Amino acid sequence: MTGILLSLMGYHLWDERIHELLGVIFAMFLLLHNGLNLHWFEKLFQTEYTAFRILQVTINLLLLLVVLSAILSGIMLSQHLFPNLAIHNASDLVRKTHMASVHWGHLLISLHLGLHWKMLADFFCKILRLSPASLFANRVMPIIFSMIGFYGLSVFIHREIASYLFLQTDFSFFDFEEYKTLFYADFLAMTIFMAYLTRCLLWLFIFRNHAGKTAM
Repeated sequence: MTGILLSLMGYHLWDERIHELLGVIFAMFLLLHNGLNLHWFEKLFQTEYTAFRILQVTINLLLLLVVLSAILSGIMLSQHLFPNLAIHNASDLVRKTHMASVHWGHLLISLHLGLHWKMLADFFCKILRLSPASLFANRVMPIIFSMIGFYGLSVFIHREIASYLFLQTDFSFFDFEEYKTLFYADFLAMTIFMAYLTRCLLWLFIFRNHAGKTAM
């Protein structure tokens, strides 16, 4: 889903039909993902709400709302797959809503990945056949991710992503001659920046304090 979302961010790099088709595929994966995790919704009112749990539920529910907004506005703007629907509307407000929803979706998916950073790190350690306790996993990889994160922050500022998040951009200014590799490297770096920042803040304000109380 993250890979498809990054592809959707590159609207100007693909044919408009492909963009709409990817949007439909993303919606199908969203339904599948939530269908496979129905137990998470069932436990919303059955578990104790710690600080981490509150943060997790807030991010997940906001992500669901934002993605649904992006899908609905995308269907309303569709020129190829759903051009004849009664809800078709290509107004500036719908376009701005779609742009804002997609960028908020990217940000919230990054935060969602940050919540599961440890699980992802363990998964990649297994793939690379590394011990989670190894020097490379505990010292080298954090440095690498920090460097990518700083680059991602610079991309966030340079591409003026905040203006999309807060509906300050009326029209997107696309560089149609931009290399796809560079574009996706930039957005992947931003994803890593926001995900890794989330992980670091969680450790600083929640997990570290919890570990300290446990030790006491």
